[in-house]
Amino acid sequence: MHVLQSTAASSFSLPLGTYIYAIAEAPSPSAGRRQFAAISSDDSLRIFDGQSLQPLTVVSAKTHEGVTSLTGFPPGFLATAGRDGAVRLWDVRSGHASGKPDVEMRVERNTPILSLVGNPDTHTIVAGTELVSSQATVAIWDIRTPGETRQKYVEIHNDDVTELQFHPTHPNILLSGSTDGLVNLYDINITDEDETLLQVINHGSIHHAGFLSEDAVFALSHDEVFSIHPITNPDSEASDGPAPIQFGDLRKPLGCEYVVQTLTNSNGTYLAAGNASEKRLDILPITSSPKWDFDYNNVWRLAGAHGEEIVRAVHLDEQSQTIFSGGEDGFVRAWKPDISHGSGVHIEENSSDINSPRLKEKKRTKDEKRFKPY
Repeated sequence: MHVLQSTAASSFSLPLGTYIYAIAEAPSPSAGRRQFAAISSDDSLRIFDGQSLQPLTVVSAKTHEGVTSLTGFPPGFLATAGRDGAVRLWDVRSGHASGKPDVEMRVERNTPILSLVGNPDTHTIVAGTELVSSQATVAIWDIRTPGETRQKYVEIHNDDVTELQFHPTHPNILLSGSTDGLVNLYDINITDEDETLLQVINHGSIHHAGFLSEDAVFALSHDEVFSIHPITNPDSEASDGPAPIQFGDLRKPLGCEYVVQTLTNSNGTYLAAGNASEKRLDILPITSSPKWDFDYNNVWRLAGAHGEEIVRAVHLDEQSQTIFSGGEDGFVRAWKPDISHGSGVHIEENSSDINSPRLKEKKRTKDEKRFKPY
């Protein structure tokens, strides 16, 4: 067990009751500064300093009518999506913000967007929508021609599209997950929707899914059931491949109450699992040898986490060896290993008290229904 300590925390002066939804690395105008971005339930997009967590720029106070997704889009953009049916790119390289997006794309009928992924090497942005009028869409754009959809799939899923990821080495292979219980892999170079599917995995209502390696994917349901599946070879004549590994409900074996998300860096993939009752968040490595499993001997624990509030977002910054977490308490916290108490610590006034009056006054609002509960 490795225990990480909180080195900084900030609420960015957000309104009471605000949730932090997602954290991503942000381009920096200075080579020596590490910057990150966060979206929150007040629909703002903000950039903060990676060391002190001091807010630097409000890119937009109103990115969307119901922001849902955030991802980086190098070299200089952040991409967001929302329930207003829009995908927006924000150029943040200058360090100054106009409050207006530099590029905008929209799905038909302004259907709410729930998931987003980008591949800057191919200038591609993909959005997954909510089910509306019996149709859920995976829409694909080339950002150089944002006014027209490159292609779209409307029969891939028959419920909300909650997850999208590109294959780590094959940019034409896309993964999608949905509350219809399916994880699909398909080749986006094939425009015919009847021919594009490469593999279908039936797991259960998908909270998260993604690639663990070039030949394995994971699936995590909204009721915390986890499984790992081999990627099939469409050119192989063999009908039976390796069997999937079924872990079942993770809450008992991991001692958690909910799973936040997975994290990936050059060393592999990790699972972030929280326990609000015990005020902690654990980061567990997922290992592939001798078989896919969790490395229970090398758990990283964020002791205290966000108190009794649920953690919504976790981001691992490999360069600074820092883990950032965002929660329903409205705070972003930075965590590092082996930090002496009082050394290099910056805490916004009153922000470190997980039982502060600010948290006790927080109330859930209607717009929290936009996300599935943990």
